[in-house]
Amino acid sequence: MKKISIILLTLILMLTLFGCSNSNTVKEDEIYVMNGSIAYGAAENSGLEKTKVTYTMNITGSKEDINNIDAQQPLINPEYEELLLENGPHIPKIVNEDEPYLEISGNFVFSTEGKTKEEIDGMDLFKGIEIIDKDKNSYVLIINGYNGK
Repeated sequence: MKKISIILLTLILMLTLFGCSNSNTVKEDEIYVMNGSIAYGAAENSGLEKTKVTYTMNITGSKEDINNIDAQQPLINPEYEELLLENGPHIPKIVNEDEPYLEISGNFVFSTEGKTKEEIDGMDLFKGIEIIDKDKNSYVLIINGYNGK
């Protein structure tokens, strides 16, 4: 009975440890990591004729890499550039001096007249963020689940 209890306890402990392990890994050549939120909604009570894409993205990295950022640019799906009605504002700011990260928030408005909610969702209008450092290196951070070009 004691052996069975020890085996069960060991098994539960192993499952707990493996179930709670962190699977986020960063490749050595990836100096920036992006996470955030994106919301789609009607612009100016227009129904489905105009879609407003609002986003907030947090870019993390080492203190040196964050402080080395020179410029940033939100990226949209190039397939729908002709549908872009409003671009911005896009507001970047460095947050937290001790462990800094870049927070970028903003919005876009697209013409989506004649499209269903499902079609609009499938358009993947917002692609990600491009970071350019002071050494003129460019890093493109793509949103997980982005299916466009």
